[in-house]
Amino acid sequence: MSKKILMLLFLLFPLIVGLACLSSAPDPTATPREPLLPTEDLLLVPTSEATPTIEQQAPQGTQQPIDLVQLDQRFWTQDGSHVFVGYMFENPLSDLVFEDVEFTVTLVGFSGNLIETDIFLMPWFFADQTMAVVSNFWLADESVVVDSVEIDWTFSGTSPADDMANPFKTDSIIYWDNASFPNVSGKIVNNQSTTFKDIRANILCYNGADEIIGGGYTFIDFIHLNDYMGFITYVDVFGDVARVEVFPTLTYSTQFIEKTDFLSDISIQEVYFYEDNYQSIYGGLVAKNETKHTLRNSLFYVTFYDKDDHITSTGSAYIDLLLPGEALGVVPWFFTQPDDAISTRRDILILPGESEPDYELAANPFTVNSAALTEGDNHTVRVNFTNTLSKQVSEVDVFVLVYNADGQIIGGGKDWTSESIPPGGASEIEVWVTYAWSETIDAVKAWIAPNTWTEFE
Repeated sequence: MSKKILMLLFLLFPLIVGLACLSSAPDPTATPREPLLPTEDLLLVPTSEATPTIEQQAPQGTQQPIDLVQLDQRFWTQDGSHVFVGYMFENPLSDLVFEDVEFTVTLVGFSGNLIETDIFLMPWFFADQTMAVVSNFWLADESVVVDSVEIDWTFSGTSPADDMANPFKTDSIIYWDNASFPNVSGKIVNNQSTTFKDIRANILCYNGADEIIGGGYTFIDFIHLNDYMGFITYVDVFGDVARVEVFPTLTYSTQFIEKTDFLSDISIQEVYFYEDNYQSIYGGLVAKNETKHTLRNSLFYVTFYDKDDHITSTGSAYIDLLLPGEALGVVPWFFTQPDDAISTRRDILILPGESEPDYELAANPFTVNSAALTEGDNHTVRVNFTNTLSKQVSEVDVFVLVYNADGQIIGGGKDWTSESIPPGGASEIEVWVTYAWSETIDAVKAWIAPNTWTEFE
């Protein structure tokens, strides 16, 4: 597939985006981050015809005239049903980009039988770029023993690098031992004038002899232009870790977003996050659609930092549909902080969803009649609401936030109805809420909203 066709596919799905960054101060007014790097245009447009497809498995120690190079750093191991594989490749050419690169990792048994395969795809392998190929296999039969691992790669062609360059760098990468549940955290920096959605980051861990001894991969929801996104994820390691490398890359799911207005679509009305005695993070936020159109698929991302600016945790929340002028209370899902991590600040990034001016509802037709803790259960909120439409509604999302006596958001939850709600009819649902055991609920608030699957008839 040529880059011209690929870019056409990417451009068919642009999203309207925005950005809000909040300091840990009580004032929740969103403010943008300062750009980290100078703006540079990423021109992902073909400049010449591609060369013919080359398919091969490169012999070790052999370098082809125009080909990717498999480096000597490689590692695989089997632990019961789990097989970890880590390889390193580079584009040794400073003037060519490889297109539509496909890596195939194959597990082979003692009799030469194929056990399992994994495929890793890259739309572009940029000039002078180094990339890790990481695979995790979980075999259905623990008695199966892997004898060897083979890796093959193909690409559809090459084109001059010109202004094409890897848009990502990394910063503040750190390994957390975390009592045998190791984590890696850091920042993926986007030095281009395009916001990217859905990025993959491959991770390799090395011992003191600079040998690969494990790793993993994670996915980054989005990275705004000239900014960074923090991440933290689990990794599998088979030895003592001395250093870590992270390799972010575009994928075939990556979307390119050109909008640069980050502040006008969604505002944060309320926000509060805190730690309990076990370093778990709780809290929530209230987000409001400041536009005249429905926003579809909005993302909220909270990043926590320690005093040395290392990422200690992240939290993310997702809203299917945010109606014009409406607000919703959401509780992010938080990554458990590593042992001994102490968060000292946090910020919030927002990627407002795609604007949908012709959505069926122009205003929220659902009225909350009551929202209160279920009798005898301090972790369930019963919400009763009415559908004021003249149409039956198939299902809706129900959002709940709980507050302490100081008016701080201490937790909440989300659920959805499973039965249709008739015109003018009422419905009731119990929503499980999470908050720190040390806190006491003083007030409850609920919101009702349609979701992606809601039908009106």
